[in-house]
Order: sequence, then structure tokens, then C-alpha cells
Amino acid sequence: MKLRQYLTETAQTLLKAGVDSPRLCAHVLVSHVLGLDRIACVVQGERELLAHELDSLDALVGRRTAGEPLAHITGSKEFYGRDFLVTPHTLIPRPETELLIDKALEAAGELESQMGRQGTGLYFADLGTGSGCIGITLALELPHWHGLLMDISGNALETARQNAHRLNAQHSVAILNGDMHRAPLAHGAYAMLVSNPPYIAEDERSMVMGEVLAYEPHSALFSPHEGMGHLEAVIKAAGSALKPGGRLLLEHGAAQGASTRRLLRANNFFEDTETHRDLAGFERCTMARRTCS
Repeated sequence: MKLRQYLTETAQTLLKAGVDSPRLCAHVLVSHVLGLDRIACVVQGERELLAHELDSLDALVGRRTAGEPLAHITGSKEFYGRDFLVTPHTLIPRPETELLIDKALEAAGELESQMGRQGTGLYFADLGTGSGCIGITLALELPHWHGLLMDISGNALETARQNAHRLNAQHSVAILNGDMHRAPLAHGAYAMLVSNPPYIAEDERSMVMGEVLAYEPHSALFSPHEGMGHLEAVIKAAGSALKPGGRLLLEHGAAQGASTRRLLRANNFFEDTETHRDLAGFERCTMARRTCS
């Protein structure tokens, strides 16, 4: 079978299985097996696929039609322009989380100006780092900063460690096993703290995509107290760990903006609270400043 025909038939198979973006998915799987980018797939459309190539491709297509996430099949996911290793022990990076990066970079620029250090000697912490996509991205985008990447899962931390080495960020980040409810962070040591913690309430389980429930770690998805338990823990940790004037940035659920702001207002350590919307118009990220008193 020729490559062009295989792509067409595979896209139809994926469409019938209810897979999102079936044609793109077909190209990604073919690129993964054959080592071709999308342009090469088009240019080499008349290429005859070998028997072992067809066997490998059919196996991956079968996994995708059965519901396994594409990122788990290929082993990686693009985030903020870089490829991150992904495993069943970590959440798959989502495009909406890039808003957290954008706002953190803006905050970092303000902090550098206010603290007059051009980033030298400034530290940030990423609580619940998972694959490390947030903390490693910040370390690479802010080359004069140093980051602490913390997670309670040893398996997730191993993935973050591998990503740090693959992306040449290993000298800019420290990786620590720790529980955000008892975060072992030095008092007043950080200029910025970021987190995308678990924030789905248990009674919202039926609203979560079946693919996510089946393949992504529930410990990184669900939180007690109507989904606010881990967000509250991060806010408490940040009150102690941030320098005066430091910034806290939190990703949360689309309906949790108001609740997150209430938690921050109830904590006397924060002011200038502001919630930002993602490209879909949902409240996605809330930022606050550590008081200077």
C-alpha cells in the first residue's frame, strides 16, 4: 500500500472511532513510525509501505482507536514549542496551560525590574510538576533563574528528570519529592511560585473524558473539598515560601476563578489578585502578589 492511501484510509478509520482530528492523528502516527515530518509524508505519498512498517502502523492505530491517548502512544507531547516525554504517571500537557507560562513570564519580567537583579539569584518553585513541562519551560525561558520542581510521585519526578536532561535544563532546576500539603520549601526563598495542581472535584468525575479517566493518573486530577483542597494547600505554602512582593500563579478549573480568589483574599499574605481567561474565554489562571508586610 502507498503512503498516501494509508493516510487516507487511516484517517477514515480514526474518524469512525470518534478520534479527534483524525487526519492529523494519522500523520502523527505515520511520522512516528517512519521518521518523516508532515511535509515529507506528502512528498513521499507514492512510497510503498513495507510489510513491517504496515504492521507497526496498524498496531499503533489499533491502540488509538481503542482510546489510548496519542501522547502515550508516541511517548511525547509538544508544549510551548518543545517536546516533553509523557508517561502514564504524568498528566499530558494541555495547550491551555501555556497561559500559565505566559503570565509567569510577564510576572518574572516585573520581578526582575522591581528587584533589580536581571534574574540573577532569583528562584521559582513549581509544585506538582508532573512531567516538568511548566518548571522546565520557565527555566529555559528564564535562563538566569533557578527552579525547584516538586511532586509527590517518584515516577513523575523521574519523567521530569529525564525531560530536564533531554532539554538541557538539568543545571537550572532541582527536583524534589514532596507533598504540597506539607511543602518542604525554605521560608521567603522564592520570587515566584507556580502550580497546576489537581482541581477536579470527585462529584465531577462523570464529566471527565473517558480517555482521561482511563489513562491519566487520578492523583493528579482529583482534589477534595469540591476540587479546592490542593489549590488551598498551594496558597498556604506560597504564603510562607514567597519573598515579599513575590508572585503566585495558579491554574484552576474554568468555574473555580471566584473560589480561588476567595481563598487568596482569606489569606492575609496576598493582594492584587487577578484572574486571566484562556483562548476559549474560560477563567483559567489566577495570579496574586505576596504582601510586603
